[in-house]
Amino acid sequence: MKEQELRVLLSRATEDVPASVRLMPAVRAPRRRRARVLVPAIAGLGVAAVVGTAVLSLPASQPLAQAAVIAAVDTTSQASFRFHETIGNRKWEGAIDPVRQVGVITNAAEGIETRFVGDKMYSRNPETGTWAAYARPEVELADASPAVALIKLGALNPDQALKRLRSATDVKESGPASGTGWTGKRFTFSLRDSGPAAPESKNADLEGVVDVDDQNQVRRLEISFEDGHRIVTEFSDYGTPVQVDAPPADQTRQEPSVEVDKSLAGKPKDGDSPAEVKRVSPDQLKNEPTPDKVTK
Repeated sequence: MKEQELRVLLSRATEDVPASVRLMPAVRAPRRRRARVLVPAIAGLGVAAVVGTAVLSLPASQPLAQAAVIAAVDTTSQASFRFHETIGNRKWEGAIDPVRQVGVITNAAEGIETRFVGDKMYSRNPETGTWAAYARPEVELADASPAVALIKLGALNPDQALKRLRSATDVKESGPASGTGWTGKRFTFSLRDSGPAAPESKNADLEGVVDVDDQNQVRRLEISFEDGHRIVTEFSDYGTPVQVDAPPADQTRQEPSVEVDKSLAGKPKDGDSPAEVKRVSPDQLKNEPTPDKVTK
């Protein structure tokens, strides 16, 4: 092994090792001249063995795992997809084209539908069949903490919610992942409520799991709360065409900007959507309305 190669291996093997830790014990200089001649070769083998062991035993570092998740978020934001979301006993489905900025989210069982076209969000009132137009909620949530934005945007716009994973901490690869027609890796992460609304929030830290396939696309996102509640979103059919039109003008009324609660005083209860658009009191931690309640 050339000296330069050995230096590279040593450098890589000791990147995460504290300065106070030695990879090799101190070796006293041999007393006999003949033995000294053999030291370079023996030491070289010893160092190579130690380096090899260190390289093989070093776990995947957090920066690498975090970079993998961020890359998957970027890839996902460049292609259309379908998604299915489960919150308690209620299920939502939809399709989004992030590039063209169009999307639709429905709960067919309850007649709920929300559309995204350009910079507008349209919410249908299932009782009257009329639509209300709002500015997209991510505009007001731009300065919210990542944890808050991830929850609030979860059912209203999964594409925008995924972007909050850029701020995830404690990202670690936890093993393989697979689903229908894909295989990949699973990562765990944490999100800390460090935004401007953080002082008003309690128990704002989130834990989650994100699955990334071999094509570097997000396939599953699970957000967990301390009390056991979960939000699970599954992504599929990447590249599928998404056609969404704005509702007829004579059936639509323009509303003021949506007032979004920027604290975590509104984590979803069993069966609710995380799409909070009205302010709630801190004791309503599990009482977020579904997208249809935007119009009420």
